[in-house]
Amino acid sequence: METDHPDLLPRFRPERLTLWLLLLALSTLFLCSFDKGYFYRPVPNNWNTALNLTIAEHLSPGHGFRLFVGLRPGPGDAPEYKMYSRFPVGGYALIKLAILPFGNDLSASILAARMLMLLLFSAAALLAFHSLARITSRRWIALAATLAAFSSFYMLFYGDVVSVEMSVDLFAVMLVFHGMVVFVQEGRFRQLLARTCVALLLGWHVYAFLLPFLILGTASEAVRAWKDGTALWRRVRSAAGAVLRSRYMALGVFALLFGAAVLGFNFANEYAAFGGETRVTELPSFKSMLKRTGLDQERNSKFDSVSWLIFLQQQFFRVFVASVPFVLTDWGIDLLEWFSSAPFSASVFSGPPLWVSLLALLMVMVASTTVVRLAGPLLARRRRMLVATLALSGFFWALPMRHNAAGNPHEALYYVGVPLASYSLLLLCVHKRWGHGPVVGLAVAALLAFVVSTFQMNHRWRPDARAAEPQQAALVEFETIRETTQGKVVLLLESVKPDWSRRGEPLRHERNYQLAGSVLTQPLDKEAAARAADFLLTRDRVESDALLTPGNERVFLYDSAGMDDLMELYRTTYQRVVSGEPVARSHFDVYLVDGALFHVREPCVREDVPRGVFVEVTPEDPKDLPGWGLPRWHRGDGSEGFFITFRRIGVLFEGKCMAILPFPDYPVSGIRTGQTKAGRVLWEARIPAR
Repeated sequence: METDHPDLLPRFRPERLTLWLLLLALSTLFLCSFDKGYFYRPVPNNWNTALNLTIAEHLSPGHGFRLFVGLRPGPGDAPEYKMYSRFPVGGYALIKLAILPFGNDLSASILAARMLMLLLFSAAALLAFHSLARITSRRWIALAATLAAFSSFYMLFYGDVVSVEMSVDLFAVMLVFHGMVVFVQEGRFRQLLARTCVALLLGWHVYAFLLPFLILGTASEAVRAWKDGTALWRRVRSAAGAVLRSRYMALGVFALLFGAAVLGFNFANEYAAFGGETRVTELPSFKSMLKRTGLDQERNSKFDSVSWLIFLQQQFFRVFVASVPFVLTDWGIDLLEWFSSAPFSASVFSGPPLWVSLLALLMVMVASTTVVRLAGPLLARRRRMLVATLALSGFFWALPMRHNAAGNPHEALYYVGVPLASYSLLLLCVHKRWGHGPVVGLAVAALLAFVVSTFQMNHRWRPDARAAEPQQAALVEFETIRETTQGKVVLLLESVKPDWSRRGEPLRHERNYQLAGSVLTQPLDKEAAARAADFLLTRDRVESDALLTPGNERVFLYDSAGMDDLMELYRTTYQRVVSGEPVARSHFDVYLVDGALFHVREPCVREDVPRGVFVEVTPEDPKDLPGWGLPRWHRGDGSEGFFITFRRIGVLFEGKCMAILPFPDYPVSGIRTGQTKAGRVLWEARIPAR
């Protein structure tokens, strides 16, 4: 057929349709995400978003590109840094570039950072699609496998959380894997090296994909060299020579050296931040390495009672969840949340039930064995190596990082290789047995599953308007506060309002982000610290000439001259609390006043103040959980609780200690509060039901 525009024909080739369908599916992620209140959605990892935004906000030449979460006044003129250099600087630099144009517009910065995460998540899906298309030579198979793998609970739940550990690192590993595919098929070794450099600047999970690739590639070359020899010594020499000359081995050495250089940058920054007086073994990055690998026995003592069997049960169950689109697991999401992110401590963690884990393991083993036997012969040997790299990568990270992977369900993101590999092989079998038509139908079904899963995920965790509105208003108020306090010393005063945690009081990491650039202090002795502070920040409003934000309704800024007025409010509140009868007496007397628990003690000195207190609540109806929106654990007996440091909720003034904790807004049958140290209860008090 003749046409006046023959150049238009290639644009509508059928194979390009798969790419447009993938882009169409990924666009639903953005359609569901334009909601400013989403920053405060009532699910875990809000703190992760705020933490990463804080580090990115601080990243600047003026601070030597240090990765830190806060500042406090030092003994001299220079401030002291609270470092957080666990991850490479590249991911934070990307977040910084995304939020830089918005200045003090916090809402716009948060939204821009979340859009960046979704762009990187989408880019990871595109790289996975192109990699599978090269491996299987079937674009419809690649489309179906990619959409099915990226529609799981973990992928959609953590996809837009602002964190270098999540979407940024996911993009990095898919970038490297695509480089592996191109290297195996076209021999582009330099391109793979360049991608490895970029990826290691973004995250450490790259090693999880490199390790199986390097092991399998080097082993295959050694085996081929072994077979070429005749005598035993010739075979050994030939195999050893092949290993030493292998480009897989060269890639491994290069990745190790470059990663060491990136980590060395973090070490050098931390060393300089601490004035060059801290040993390397005491640096936060070094301690983080020990913690994640389980080599710090003192800090990881709580994991000692967790057996490898329990850990493997948990990981196999996560593989099962990571392999199923969310639309198929939405009905049991509460169950899945408990199994995959159960509190990981010696007292309460038991992992998924054994029968559930064994069933999941059996399903994984039967499915993987069957698919590999059927589809293995359909792929060339080198392509089988790439599929094996995908399938093994998550375990190559989880096993050595057991102490980190066990308690962090977001690590299941990196099991994405299992569904990518298994779905690809399964669809190859379908294509061989029934042809092209059923594969197209399954791809369309996977597209629908992705779209429906995306909308369901957004619907389930859409922020509650009552919770989002006051916190969004607090963001606006902090924008004004930032303009005044930038670079100055801000003293944080805890509120004596009993409802501070349920009505939008920023959590610690959120507050660090909202005041990024200021020297934020939070000492127990407020009176002494006020003399060194430029401003006072609290949720308490006192009519005073020192009040600098009279138009605010939730967060108030004073100059340091307002300390006397605020201390008078502390005294009045204390006297009103102790005028009644305590509901419990122990190391601290506990009062229930105005819907809050007040822990008070007089006389009180710094040594009397506990590092932290715990509160454990048993509701009359377990359906009322979760309750307070604070860091908490859930116990098998139907109670919930949280542990929070006294420094965050308490104040030491005029020989008195006072800490304020919100009382749950649902009927309870009992409350237990107290303090623990090294697993031992130092004191406790039980409060009867009211």
